[in-house]
Amino acid sequence: MIGRRGRSLAVLAMAAALGACVEARGPTGPVPAAIAPVPARSIHAGAVGSVVVPGGGGAIPPWAGELSDGGFRAALETSLRQAGILVPGGGQTLEAVVMDVAEAPSEPSTTKVVLNVQYRLRDGAGRSVRDLRVSSGYTATLAQAVQGIDRLRVAREGAIRQNIAVLLRELGSTSAGSL
Repeated sequence: MIGRRGRSLAVLAMAAALGACVEARGPTGPVPAAIAPVPARSIHAGAVGSVVVPGGGGAIPPWAGELSDGGFRAALETSLRQAGILVPGGGQTLEAVVMDVAEAPSEPSTTKVVLNVQYRLRDGAGRSVRDLRVSSGYTATLAQAVQGIDRLRVAREGAIRQNIAVLLRELGSTSAGSL
């Protein structure tokens, strides 16, 4: 006869095995998939030479580490480079300020994160050329991650991915599977 402790251990072992199976599902990482370059005739092609991501003035909660530890900046730079927007010697600077990131109310089996970023393109003299505020959200499901902390990470990465995808679209690029 299996006691209560034995049944609990069996359930935990099955949950861990199930978690290992479903953890690999869905998009991973904060960079949008299959980024298309902007057309060569676009005013944004090769226009940006640097990306600045200031701290956000306390808008980033402790649970959103990838936004403050350089992960967001790295994903943004990689995406802009793949789109042909960020190149060495580009005359503009893209400033991305995280205005707000929040875990939105959701069902127990899902986790939703909403991200608001203010993007500002500046010319070589520091004058604002274009301002764009992008709000994005992503809901991670139980099928993507069994544990809540992992769903939160997947939702954060998804919100970043969606936010960058909207910015790329606004600048003339596209990314497959991101919207």
